[in-house]
Order: sequence, then structure tokens, then C-alpha cells
Amino acid sequence: MAERSYPALLRIEGMNCAVVGGGHVAFRKVNSLLDAGACVTVISPLLTDELAEYASNNTVIWKKKRFEADDLIDAVLVIAATDQPDVNVAVREAIRPGQWIAVADRPDLSTFIVPAQVRRGRLLLTVSTEGASPGLSRRIARELAAQYDETYDIYTEWLADSRKIVLEQIDHPAARRSIFAGLLTDEFWTIASNNDRSTWDVELKKLMRKAERIE
Repeated sequence: MAERSYPALLRIEGMNCAVVGGGHVAFRKVNSLLDAGACVTVISPLLTDELAEYASNNTVIWKKKRFEADDLIDAVLVIAATDQPDVNVAVREAIRPGQWIAVADRPDLSTFIVPAQVRRGRLLLTVSTEGASPGLSRRIARELAAQYDETYDIYTEWLADSRKIVLEQIDHPAARRSIFAGLLTDEFWTIASNNDRSTWDVELKKLMRKAERIE
């Protein structure tokens, strides 16, 4: 039986993460970490223009040098993304207990795998073949991106706002469940697709008044 991964979403805001490598693959990995709010250190003698700009404006910390094991001391999460297999292996061998590592194109050396992603506001869809075929993961992600368009940016944000209001104002669990179910109907989806926040708020109040009668 093939090994199975445990799916999880990591909250790494403010945590120290290291990316070894300064090329285009490293740039993509750095962007993902920055999107999650991580504090990123890049270890590489050279950088792409994009990464060099990040370094110049202090978006990332740049260690302009060849990799050494001590470069990872403070990192919670490490990504080895060089085009030199021996360097990537050296990064893996330098990992200490409690540190997590992803090695580009070497899932067998990784303790976590970064899946293909589609993000629409608060909606995050991920696809992974656990290293069997990254190309298939990307293809499925493209299909999902076409199915779940930018309307979900608005829809998920308004759902989050509404959930906060309901939890603050409605105490009865059954009433809350009724409202949450109502927000997932085609009516509210259509309102979001029309970007009509005033109508959304009116209909939400109606749902809440109706739910208040639930005992």
C-alpha cells in the first residue's frame, strides 16, 4: 500500500521560514509563504530580479551565500528549491527535529508536500497526487479554477461576515444552523454574483428574524 499523507492547513503567520534557492521555483515558493504571513529568509548566492526586489525592500531576508546547515537554525519550515540535486539533499540532511521540509521535485525527501492550489477569497481548493504526478494536480487545479470563479471571492467574504453576525446575535444552535443553511441557497449566491451587498444584508436580516422563531 502506498504511503498516505495527512492533509492539514498550516497557520505560519509570523513564523520563520527558509527557502534555499534563488530561481523561479524559489520565487513561487517565497510568494506562497509571504501570502501566509511568514517571515521568509532566502539563502542563495544569486536571485531572480523579482526576488532581488523583495530583498531590496526588506520583504524577505537575503543571505547572499551558498547553503550551510546553520542557515536553518531558526526555521520552522524549510523549502529546498535549487536546481542542484546535491544541494537539495544537503538541505534535507541538515533538518533538525521539529523542522518541516519540502524538497522541490523530491517528495520522497519531503516531510510535507505543497499541493496545487486555487484560491478564491477565503475559499482554498488544493489538489495533490502525493507526488505521483504534479502535472495532473496542476491540470485538475486549472479545471477547478474555471468552475469556481472570482464570484467566490465575494461570496466567501460575505459568508464570513454573516457568520460573525449570527454567532454574536443568535444563541440557539438550531436557529444558527437554519441561517447558515439559508446562506448557501441559490438566492444568496445570485446576490453575491451581482455584488449587491445591500440586498444581501436585507435578506440576512429576514433569515435571522425567521430563525428567531425556532425553539
